[in-house]
Amino acid sequence: MELVLKNVQKKHLPLISELAKTLKIELSEPVEDDNYYLKAMQEGRNTAMLSEQEKLDFISSLKAK
Repeated sequence: MELVLKNVQKKHLPLISELAKTLKIELSEPVEDDNYYLKAMQEGRNTAMLSEQEKLDFISSLKAK
């Protein structure tokens, strides 16, 4: 089996490589796609931030699980 990595940050490559080796999966040229991350950051700039109450509600919902 071969796995092609796209949009992977360089800092995650060592862990992914070790997991693939353990699972006997071949990796093909892992690359970091800077344009993908830049586009995601630009899209995120236009996203409304959560209010403090929304943050607290979200954290509470996670703790309840």
